[in-house]
Amino acid sequence: MAKEERAAGAQQVKPRPSTRDLLLQVTQQEISEHGFNGVSLRSIARRADVDPSLVRHYFGSKQNLLANAIRTEIDPRALADEVLRGTPRAVGRRVVKALLGYWDDPGTAPMLLAQLSATLNTETAADAAVEDFLLTFLGAVADAVSPDHQELRASLAAAQVIALAFSRHLIKDPVLAACGQQEVVRIVGRAIQRYLTEPRAGDATRSGAPPATGPPSPT
Repeated sequence: MAKEERAAGAQQVKPRPSTRDLLLQVTQQEISEHGFNGVSLRSIARRADVDPSLVRHYFGSKQNLLANAIRTEIDPRALADEVLRGTPRAVGRRVVKALLGYWDDPGTAPMLLAQLSATLNTETAADAAVEDFLLTFLGAVADAVSPDHQELRASLAAAQVIALAFSRHLIKDPVLAACGQQEVVRIVGRAIQRYLTEPRAGDATRSGAPPATGPPSPT
């Protein structure tokens, strides 16, 4: 029995990351805490407990290190395909659930949150986070489920989830941070659903339908 317990404990010990991976992880943490422009090679090396020369050995320059730290390997179109598996009536919830799954996952959160933090300081990072990931992801979703103005609807949905990410994960608003994932999915998913699939406010008025309540629809 004791041998089995020791064996189980040994299996749970995670292998130490390679020096290169360790430097990337530390850089992501530094970006999230101090901003893209507040990171220094010295602070990264000190936090990783390595010689500063190793940073240049693996990445050549600070800019290359930062670029690698915020590079996402998540395929936005594959993520869209995953979200689109199911009824369009619940696509808003699935969008939020999919993104929270990455933002709340210790394996992917540091990279994605570092990327979001970097958008405040550099246009390159903003393009990577918004254009290359969120708008590609939500654009593919909107192309499949939105009745009109797909680009506008995707942009409005992107603005909503970016605000959620900043408030819940970067600024760490205590109320949002305390909300369970299911509650956030339910509330924010409803807003995303409106942006992506419901008639625009002007169209509803012209058709004689009563104005919708809740989060604003695309105009």
